[in-house]
Amino acid sequence: MNYEEIGKFIYGACRSGAAPMDIENWMADDLGIARIPSSDNDAAARLMTAFFAKYDDSEKLQANYDRFVAELNNRQS
Repeated sequence: MNYEEIGKFIYGACRSGAAPMDIENWMADDLGIARIPSSDNDAAARLMTAFFAKYDDSEKLQANYDRFVAELNNRQS
């Protein structure tokens, strides 16, 4: 896993107005799995591992990030 890209995704999402739970919900929805409770750190770690394994290519991850930020912007307008 490219931890620098993962950090950029999470940091950029937060800078764009996402709360940590927004990011986790986005990842769960993308993977087609149930959303996790906010207090379950183990489930969050497994979720992020699966999500970033799916987007192991930086171009795919960037495209997903762009979709996420666009969704955030639409929600905030």
